[in-house]
Amino acid sequence: MVWVNSHLRAENDKKLSKDEEALREPMIPTGVGENAIATHGQATHGNLFQFREYPMYPGEYVPPHHNTLSSLRDELRFDISAQAIKDAWMRVSGGSFISSVESYYASVDGIDSEQLGEIISATLPGFNRYESKALVTRVLELLSKPTDSPARQLGRTISAEAVGLDNTPGHYTNFLEWMGRMTETRAFKTEHALFQFSRRKFNRKDVQVMNENYNLMSRAALQQSSSDGYSHFYSVLKDFSIKVSGEDTRHQIGVRIDDAEFDHVTGMSVGRGEGDGRKYIFTALLRENKDHNGSITLQGRPLNVAFDDKSWLMEMVLHPFDEANLDVRDFDVSIISEGKAAPSIANEIAASTVRLAVANSIAKLMPLTRIPLKKAGLLSQDKRAEPGQFPGYLDKKKTHRRFAKR
Repeated sequence: MVWVNSHLRAENDKKLSKDEEALREPMIPTGVGENAIATHGQATHGNLFQFREYPMYPGEYVPPHHNTLSSLRDELRFDISAQAIKDAWMRVSGGSFISSVESYYASVDGIDSEQLGEIISATLPGFNRYESKALVTRVLELLSKPTDSPARQLGRTISAEAVGLDNTPGHYTNFLEWMGRMTETRAFKTEHALFQFSRRKFNRKDVQVMNENYNLMSRAALQQSSSDGYSHFYSVLKDFSIKVSGEDTRHQIGVRIDDAEFDHVTGMSVGRGEGDGRKYIFTALLRENKDHNGSITLQGRPLNVAFDDKSWLMEMVLHPFDEANLDVRDFDVSIISEGKAAPSIANEIAASTVRLAVANSIAKLMPLTRIPLKKAGLLSQDKRAEPGQFPGYLDKKKTHRRFAKR
């Protein structure tokens, strides 16, 4: 029965999330503009909220208040219905805005909540008098609640993030404010101090102070503060955390942005890529194509010819355009090889070198794209890639082929 019930629950959850998608669909902007959904290749490392269909397997424990799709559903439906009520009111009343419930009753003569409740209960026989009165109060509260109250803004931000719209207006500001509040917490300060400690940011004096702080704590104090798992760290690292609070953490490290480098006559930028020692050296010449019919050529041949119809290699070359959120057709790219003549360049190492050249040329033409390109790791070669075999790759003095006299 447990197993059967878990399957029923799973079906129910699927239905709920389908409902939720249907509700959300009209809210998602699909056009262009500041609200458009930006589709990057790999720039978004998943959403802030990871949703799962529960249960994944029979008898799985679902934590209460967990962010499953179905738990968001009621809140979302309520928010949408509130918005619908407000829209209807604005249409009917000709746009008169209610600042509060009391001000509404003050503005209409001789009507109070009792009378409105009676009207509603007469209209909807399913409701008794108290329910109708509560409904009236609730609707008036919804109408008087401003759309841009902080709670509503935050709700919009969160639902936008859940659906992957991370460029909603005002979202980044909310995020910064939230991060700012988070960095003030004791837990964050402790974690940050531990992180900087692990990066050896301390000196002898710091260690002496830590030792003193530790020795100052009585056994009872130590036991009490270590009950939550981190407060004892905070007490010991207090002064150190003050010292390193302004230090950069990994997520704050910025990306250098250079001036644009391109030829002002031809509008062409040049990017270079080297791979496998100096075996593959590619130069990408990139310029804007205003007619939206740009093409990419490699040694004067289209990509599919040069890469022998290997789609995964062609995708590697297009990857920088995806990361920089650009359309390939807006650019003409001509890639030439300056390395040793190879019988074929249809291999991963050559393709990654071409990709490096293309990414460099994009960053030269439009410096701001250096941020997503650098974050995606497209402006550097992977040094772990094994060098390919070429004549002389094995040292002939040490390793001979078998030699037979013939």
